[in-house]
Amino acid sequence: MISDSDLIEFLDDFLNIDDIKDESENGVQIDAPTEMEKIAFAVDVRKDIVKRAIDAKVNLLFVHHGLIWNDGLGPLIDKDYEIVRDLIKNNTGLYGAHLPLDVHSEVGNNVELAKTIGAEPQESFMEYKDTKIARMAVLEEERKVEEIARNLEEKLDTETYTLKDEKKVKKIGILTGKGGQALKAAKENGADLFITGERTYMAYNEALDLNMPLIFAGHYATEILGVKKMMKEIESEFGYETCFLSAQTTI
Repeated sequence: MISDSDLIEFLDDFLNIDDIKDESENGVQIDAPTEMEKIAFAVDVRKDIVKRAIDAKVNLLFVHHGLIWNDGLGPLIDKDYEIVRDLIKNNTGLYGAHLPLDVHSEVGNNVELAKTIGAEPQESFMEYKDTKIARMAVLEEERKVEEIARNLEEKLDTETYTLKDEKKVKKIGILTGKGGQALKAAKENGADLFITGERTYMAYNEALDLNMPLIFAGHYATEILGVKKMMKEIESEFGYETCFLSAQTTI
C-alpha cells in the first residue's frame, strides 16, 4: 500500500491546486486513510455515487464537482450530512478538482474534448481569476458542425444540440461544463465554432447574435474526459486499483 500523503502531494502538485483560484475548494475535502489501495473516480459527489464507492471498498473518491464551494460546506443536514457521514463512517476520503482539472494541459477536460474530435489543442483563452480557462483547438481539415456533433454523440454517449450545423469549421473554442460565458471570447480569438456542455438560453442567443456555430454536448458528458484521464494517470504513476463510477445525465 502507498501512503496517502504521497498521493495527495502528487495530486496537489500535478493539478496546480494552490495556484488556481476557483469557486470550488479544491484538494482534500474529507481526509483520506493513512494507506490506500483503491480509488474511485466520478464527475459528481452524490449519495448514489458515494454508496457505489463504499460498496466498491475504495479508500478515496476523486471527483470533479465536490462538496465544498465558495460559501463553504454549510450546515450538515439532509444529503450533505448523509454523504459526509457515510464517507467518514467507511473511512473513505474525498478529493475534489474543479477548474484545475478543466484547464490542465495534459489531462484537462478542455484538451481531452479537443482530442476526442480529432483536433489539436492550442492556446488557452478567456481569463477568470488569473487563469485562462478555455482552450482553442484546430482541425487538420474543415469539417461540418453536424459531423463534429455526431462524433461527440458517438464517443461520449450524449445528445447534442447545435446551431448553424451546416457550416464547415476548422478552429474551435472549447470550454466544457457550463461554459457559455466563453463564447464571445472564442469568437474574438478567431474560432469558427464553440463547443460547451450545458445548454443555456443566454449562450444560444449570444451565438445567434454573433453568427457563431455552436454545439452543446452535455455538462456531464464533456467532463468525464478529464476525470478518466486523471484515473489513467494515477494508475500509471502509482499502480492503484481504480474504478470509474459512471452516472450519465442528459444535462
